[in-house]
Amino acid sequence: MQGPPFFTDQDEKRLLYELSKMSNPNHLRLTKLALTTGFRRSELLSLTWSNIDLKKRTIYIYRKNCAAKDNASVMRLVPLPEKAEKILEESNERNGKVIELSKGAARNGFDKARKRAGLQTLRFHDLRHIAISRMWSSGMNALEISACSGHRNIKMLMRYSHYELSLL
Repeated sequence: MQGPPFFTDQDEKRLLYELSKMSNPNHLRLTKLALTTGFRRSELLSLTWSNIDLKKRTIYIYRKNCAAKDNASVMRLVPLPEKAEKILEESNERNGKVIELSKGAARNGFDKARKRAGLQTLRFHDLRHIAISRMWSSGMNALEISACSGHRNIKMLMRYSHYELSLL
């Protein structure tokens, strides 16, 4: 089964450390949010503060700029994970985009940090796999996870979760 490379807590610490050394804090915020929400990079880069309700702990996700084109115009309402809420609350700016990075800058920053962290094979999209697998491990069910991840069918969700469908 295709999936993320082996990713330990130490790997995560090294990656986040390298990102924290960058002059633009958006690189670190982008990666932390990806690891806690499982959102696609394009979803995170297009996320605006007006899409977030910290009081209700919800996020409205639009997939209009997303590589996955099925149901591209569908908006989904996602519960805001506590860890993601803490990451967002660290930001002093609450207007405009949550992550002020272009797609190219986001890609280049992540690539530079992962190489410095010694994670040569890690792709940004692997963070989505890691986050979804962590959701399973935390006890969330398929319906809850698909609401967060935006997966429309169980087969694709299972591909991302690194569980075998036949084992359920």
